[in-house]
Amino acid sequence: MRQIIVVVVAALLAAVLASAGAIAFIKLSPDESRDAGRVGETRTSAPPAQEPEQRRAPPEPRPTVTVTEPRTVAPEQPGYGAADANFLALIAADGITAPDDWAIEAGRATCGMDYASAREYLTDGGLYDHHVQAFLDAWVITHGGC
Repeated sequence: MRQIIVVVVAALLAAVLASAGAIAFIKLSPDESRDAGRVGETRTSAPPAQEPEQRRAPPEPRPTVTVTEPRTVAPEQPGYGAADANFLALIAADGITAPDDWAIEAGRATCGMDYASAREYLTDGGLYDHHVQAFLDAWVITHGGC
């Protein structure tokens, strides 16, 4: 008796799964005709021809990384001495970017100032706060003080 119940339950389960598969096949049909007799495309079949508006757009270009070599020798400019050129090279190596004439002028102006006044002058000129001490140190190192 027990074997008959197992067989009946298995048969009912198979029938339910088969019905669910048929319903899913009909509902998921790729076109609107709901043609149950149509065989779905397989992976081995050729892809359908694409219309021009359906073609894939070319991939977006990847950004180009440009590496700028650090300036090792500052260009000689009129009115700049060797100490000024070394100063410009040193602050550039520290990651400080500023116009050369402003950097020289600011170095001369802040030399001998207390830190708070020099910091205010340099940050008002556009220097980042974390670069102030490096800027002041570079001036003193390259110019032997004030």
